[in-house]
Amino acid sequence: MDTSLDRVRLSEQIQESILSSIRSGEFPAGSKLPSERMLMEMFDVGRPSVKEALLMLERKGFVRLKRGVAPVVISPTPEDAMDAIGDMVAAMLSDETHRAEFYDLRIILETAAAMEAARQQDPDDIASLEEALGACKASRGEAEAFRDADRAFHRCLMAVSGNSVANAFHGALIEWGLFNPESGPRLDQIHERVISQHAGIVSAVRNGEPLEAADALRHHLMTRRDAVAGEPATHA
Repeated sequence: MDTSLDRVRLSEQIQESILSSIRSGEFPAGSKLPSERMLMEMFDVGRPSVKEALLMLERKGFVRLKRGVAPVVISPTPEDAMDAIGDMVAAMLSDETHRAEFYDLRIILETAAAMEAARQQDPDDIASLEEALGACKASRGEAEAFRDADRAFHRCLMAVSGNSVANAFHGALIEWGLFNPESGPRLDQIHERVISQHAGIVSAVRNGEPLEAADALRHHLMTRRDAVAGEPATHA
């Protein structure tokens, strides 16, 4: 037991040392780290400590490991960051207060995106939103297909921001299962309501009405959250 704990502490020290070198620019993205054997010699430790340190760096998105090849340094992405905290968030979502707070964050992000889309009135963005709305209409009555189409609509709206960090965070908020679609006896009716609300958002964006777009988006997502407590609902 003591030996294992010592090894973990060693591996953490090795990881921090390598990470410091990466951050300083000594090992830029695309470059190779010293081989495992060289790292063993450099730190005067055994292979298990080096291997654990490299696995930690891989999980954090700083290196790519491949058997028989020296570790390659890569640049972490916003998606990597979301993956790294995914397990912690999953544990937090069992608490109703935290779950609601994460959903409120999603509302804030999408409200800002809806306002920005209405301000820009970019023809390509509007065309993408209308296409996503059409996919929702085409999948009404089919729980799984509609869920996917609904998620795509919201991702499309968020993409207008052009902010990779915001998009990654928003995508994670959806994937973490915040008020996910469910099946119910009033499926068609619920889908029609969602489509109508989506159409209202698109209309406000198309007409260049930022406040109306924000209000329509907020009402849409709040309807979903409120529905969870009192009725079956099927949109995200």
